[in-house]
Amino acid sequence: MTPSPSLPPAYAAGARRFARLRLLWSSFREKPGYVGMRALARFGWVRQLVGAMHRVAFCRALPHTQRSLAEALHASRVDIRPDQNIDEFVRRLRDEGISLGLSLRPEDVQAIHTFTLDHPCFADRHPSRGFYNVEHELACRSLDKQILVAQYFNTGTESDTINSLINDPLLRLIACRYLGSEPRFVGANLWWTYPVNASEADRAEHAHLFHRDVDDFRFVKFFFYLTDVLPGDGSHVCVKGSHRKPPVSKLFDRWLIRRYSDEEISRLYPPPDILEITGAAGTGFAENTLCVHKGLTPNQSPRLLLQLQFALFDYGAMHDRRPPGSLKQIHD
Repeated sequence: MTPSPSLPPAYAAGARRFARLRLLWSSFREKPGYVGMRALARFGWVRQLVGAMHRVAFCRALPHTQRSLAEALHASRVDIRPDQNIDEFVRRLRDEGISLGLSLRPEDVQAIHTFTLDHPCFADRHPSRGFYNVEHELACRSLDKQILVAQYFNTGTESDTINSLINDPLLRLIACRYLGSEPRFVGANLWWTYPVNASEADRAEHAHLFHRDVDDFRFVKFFFYLTDVLPGDGSHVCVKGSHRKPPVSKLFDRWLIRRYSDEEISRLYPPPDILEITGAAGTGFAENTLCVHKGLTPNQSPRLLLQLQFALFDYGAMHDRRPPGSLKQIHD
């Protein structure tokens, strides 16, 4: 069979723009509040205004919330580095957009690993592409593609350990002080990233190119490595301070949300600000992912990572909840 000719570049670019417009329209119909927020929250003055209004709305409840969380810190399952306190941790998070020094206990890391053995993950976060982690190579053959990312669903209800971390008083107190208002839990995500020769499209889709997130007017994410992460092998990379200094190399970059090449970021920020985060299983950190960041594709070992996100508003866009009946395995 004669292979079909490739599309002309202009036609292909037009097709991509049309696909993005269709996706935007579909997203607007499903979650108009989320799409509207993303249009507005890229402007710093809007983020500050909405944050101030939210703080005023909850000003009476906030002292009680902080006092209750502080009193419950003895029950936290998360440890903070002995040489820093919560105030210092939050100050660094405000100034640099990222703060290191959290850790999970070994028994909780092990409990989450046990959860992953008993539950399927889903290729490309697609509910109909489930497989067990040990079947990764078989799943790749079945789908005829290199699976870069596979996520678990309904982790907050299926895993007692993750549910405990969602309600952990230390994490919620940090979120409360950083947001300056009542924090709302908006989503958990647990996923594997595999050392495969992934396509450029998959690397872009799964955030392995530099980018910024606009998930709310104010938000914070907690990340925990559940496998050892060595330099260049699945590590998270963040540009310190870039939540206040967006990368501007084109006319509208101050307001656009797009992917950036490594060369652009290296040209726009000094090397000491480009932070690659490594560590043993259990290593944790907090980040405002309005900062420029990306995940490095592993080259040797699969990486398992847990993300917990808090924000001012919940648009239903970040959670991992799916109807159990919609989840299908590849070999069902």
